[in-house]
Amino acid sequence: MSRSVQHTTPYPYPDTLFHRVLGSRDYWEQRIREIDGPDAELAAFDAAGGPAMVTVNTVIPASALPGPAATFRPHGVRYRYSESWNEPEDGVARGRMQGQVEGMTISLTADLVVRRTEIGCEFTMSGSIEARVPLIGRLIEADMSKTFASTAAAIDEFTMKWLENAE
Repeated sequence: MSRSVQHTTPYPYPDTLFHRVLGSRDYWEQRIREIDGPDAELAAFDAAGGPAMVTVNTVIPASALPGPAATFRPHGVRYRYSESWNEPEDGVARGRMQGQVEGMTISLTADLVVRRTEIGCEFTMSGSIEARVPLIGRLIEADMSKTFASTAAAIDEFTMKWLENAE
């Protein structure tokens, strides 16, 4: 089974500015420090001459795992995610996010879209979480969907401040 996740946020900033920020190494380094925590690192970054591509390695501590999962992983889990973004076309930039828990069949995939609107732009994530773990897979998916929602809100807040300062 998998669990669907959705997130949409309007921004009062132009889509071109939003997309330019996605191609900024400074944005990603600061976002990773503030959102992903002290054990996170920017493993790869490339925004030259094509789609922007970012890869992040992080550790999710056992305290942030659902109860049964923390029992199996008392030192937490390593999580790797990447985002890739195409150049905007007619006011729409499309991307893809893929995340994987190292050594486990737990993943997150999402289609990403930044779309121009009359008042700025809108960012949308639409994807699924899948945890193929016997007995506790659904519990992990439910917990990850809550984490997805709170992390998406934190990224929105961070990005909003970044865009405000970038204008």
